[in-house]
Amino acid sequence: MAESVAKSGKRRQEVLDAAALEFSAKGFAGTSMEAIARRAHASKETLYSWFKNKETLFGAVFTARLDSLGTHATVAVQKDPHPANVLPVIASDIVKMLLAMEPLKRAAASAGVGAPALARGMGEAIVAERKNFVRYIEWCRQMDLIAFDDDPYEIASTFVAMAQGEWTMRLGYRLVDKVTDAMIEAHAQRVTRLFLKALAPEKKG
Repeated sequence: MAESVAKSGKRRQEVLDAAALEFSAKGFAGTSMEAIARRAHASKETLYSWFKNKETLFGAVFTARLDSLGTHATVAVQKDPHPANVLPVIASDIVKMLLAMEPLKRAAASAGVGAPALARGMGEAIVAERKNFVRYIEWCRQMDLIAFDDDPYEIASTFVAMAQGEWTMRLGYRLVDKVTDAMIEAHAQRVTRLFLKALAPEKKG
């Protein structure tokens, strides 16, 4: 039973990966369930057994990207909850997701009639992840690991903005040919260092 569930989960992920490639290459309107099924080496019946329609599948692709971000952060917290360990993981994932989602955002922009529903679904997923991050930021303050008087949501948004950087702009204007893992890691460490320095608690005594 467990093996069957694992295989089903792996197959579903293969479908989501195939869908992401199709949407990225052809946009929302230009992508069909048939094309996704062919790329995933699956039947249309399989796709429709998991996803009601193309809009639902597109939303699942987006949510899966966010879920992976949350999973990495959770693992980091379990290993060592100190922000010096957790924040670089979050910053790195933000950049990677940003780069991966850029073509999907263009696909969503071409969605036409389905765009409002897609945007609403994406917004709900982003809000859920942001709440988790805000809770972590508040915990860091309670543990006296960082100090701030502002709205925790604004603090979280500031870190996200710092992490996002200008990678898509740099790629768009050919300032860099590609963004490597080493570049992302260095950026994540730099952002974390600056963020924690700005929010360092006052030394007592």
